[in-house]
Amino acid sequence: MKTLPFVWLIVMTSSGLFANSLEQVARTQERTLNDLIRELPVLSISRETELRRLSAIQELLYLHELRMRGEGLPPEMASAFSENYTAILSALVEDRITEDFGRELLSIHRQLLERTHLWMGKKIRDEHYPAELLENLAFFLSDLQDKAAPLLEVPPAVRTPVVNGYQAWVGELLAWGCECGNLSPGDLSHIRVKTDELERFEGYYKADGVMQPYEREQLHGRFLNLTRETIEILGR
Repeated sequence: MKTLPFVWLIVMTSSGLFANSLEQVARTQERTLNDLIRELPVLSISRETELRRLSAIQELLYLHELRMRGEGLPPEMASAFSENYTAILSALVEDRITEDFGRELLSIHRQLLERTHLWMGKKIRDEHYPAELLENLAFFLSDLQDKAAPLLEVPPAVRTPVVNGYQAWVGELLAWGCECGNLSPGDLSHIRVKTDELERFEGYYKADGVMQPYEREQLHGRFLNLTRETIEILGR
């Protein structure tokens, strides 16, 4: 599977990090999920400190994604992990699977990845493990393909790729923060509560199979508020 280029919209409001701008678009490079900020204007010494921390966190999150794609593993393993990761993210962003199913698949992906790194660290390795790993990844990828709705069957009226992409980004941020401990438990809990709230409203607006223009605007209003709060937390 060819990895899709993802474009996530991160909006910095007037109270946020970028002055005199209602929105700034950070475009992801091909094969990445994380938003890499390219232009960080220095507004003040205190703001510069916040921006440095935010940029550093995003860089570490980018490295987290590379690890999720199997960086450092033997080529065949890395390719299988990357294909599985891309397929999950694509299905999530395209509204072809539910958030719960996507989180379940990402959790399984992380568990398999952790076991693989443990296997790599052993002096005496089970020679059957690589074949078993590839078989497991192929099984879960096939399960995803069987359960995901065809894109043509997903009504454009209920597709929210920007919101879904942000939710996937925050999900990886939370996973990275839990692994590395670089975010405080309070920060992680606050972001998690807010993302759960956004997800509930998304489900409510989509329940009847149609999102009215005002519902989409309200959903994006909540999305922008959560974006601002997340950026403020990361920039502390």
